[in-house]
Amino acid sequence: MIHKATFILVSMILTILLTAGCLSENTLTLTVTPATSHYLASSHPSSQSPTIPAYTIRAYVIKVIDGDTIDVSFPNGTIERIRFLGVDTPETSASRNKPNEYDHITDLKCLASWGIKAKFFTEDVLLNKVIYIEFDPKAGKRGYYGRLLAYIYLENGTDFTALLIKKGYARVYTEGDFLKEQEYMAYQKSAESKKLGLWGCEIGKYADTSTEPTLTHTATTGKVVIINVHYDAGGPQVRDTNKLNDEYVVLKNQGSVPVNLKGWRIMDEAGHTYHFPALVLRPGQEVVLHTGSGTDTSHDLYWESKRAIWNNDHDTVYLYDSQGRLVDKFSW
Repeated sequence: MIHKATFILVSMILTILLTAGCLSENTLTLTVTPATSHYLASSHPSSQSPTIPAYTIRAYVIKVIDGDTIDVSFPNGTIERIRFLGVDTPETSASRNKPNEYDHITDLKCLASWGIKAKFFTEDVLLNKVIYIEFDPKAGKRGYYGRLLAYIYLENGTDFTALLIKKGYARVYTEGDFLKEQEYMAYQKSAESKKLGLWGCEIGKYADTSTEPTLTHTATTGKVVIINVHYDAGGPQVRDTNKLNDEYVVLKNQGSVPVNLKGWRIMDEAGHTYHFPALVLRPGQEVVLHTGSGTDTSHDLYWESKRAIWNNDHDTVYLYDSQGRLVDKFSW
C-alpha cells in the first residue's frame, strides 16, 4: 500500500510538472504549432472515464518515428519523444535487425518488412491524434537515451501498446523491467501461435513477396482464369494507398470462345466486391483490374476504391461468374 500510494503521489506531481512546463530536460528541439487548439477541438473522455487509467497524461502526437516511437506535444507546448514501454517493433531495414532477437526468426528481410508495416500502423492510428500516456514505477520515467518510457492509450481506452503485440507488429521487450510483462507475454504467445504478423517470418511464410503464390483453378466453359495478382503496390517501402493503381489483378481468357464479363464479380477474403461491366474478353485476351481510379478500357478496369484491397501478408482473390459460380481463386 505504501508503494502504491507513493507511486500515485509521484504520478500526480509529474502531471503537475508537465502541465506547468517544468519537465524541460532532454526535450526535443522542434518547431511546431502549439497543440492547444487540437486539445480544444478534440472530444476527450472525462476524468471519470473507467476505460483510461486514472493517472495518465494527455498528449498530442505530432510525429511517428517508427512503430514504437513517437514525438508528442503536451498541453503547455512542451515537446517530448516517447518510446513505447514493454514492446519492440522490428527495424525498418534488414541490416539493423538481429537474428533470433524475435525468438527463432532469422529472416531479417521479413522482419524489416514488418517494421515498415508497424510504422504505417502506428501512423494510421496515432498521428495527429490525442493520446494518454502512463508511466510505470518499475520501469522509471526515462530510458537510456533520455526518451520518456510510457504505455500508450487511445481516447477510447484501448491499450495501443498491447495492440501492437496482439496484432503481431511487435514483440515483448523482455530486456527491460515493467509491471505489464506477464500480461503482454500472454498476448505475444497467442499472436505467435497463430503466426500473426511478424511471427509468420518464423516459417518464411511472408519472407519473400516475389515468390509465386499458390494457384487454385476451377475452370468453367469460358476458361477465364486469374493469372497474376500484384498485391504489394509500389514495393515494401511504399504504402499501398499511395499507389493504388499498382495494386491489380490480371484475368485471361484461356478458352476458345469470347466471354462477356457482365455480372461477374471479384471478391477478397474480407468480402470487398467488384462488379464487372459489360466487357467481352476474347480468346487469349487479358484484362487488368486496378484498385484505384481511372477510365475503363478493353484492357484496363478500375475498382475506384479509395483504399488498398489486397492484404500483403495473405489474402485470396475469388472470381465468380454471372451465375454466382466460383470460377477461379488465387491465394498467397
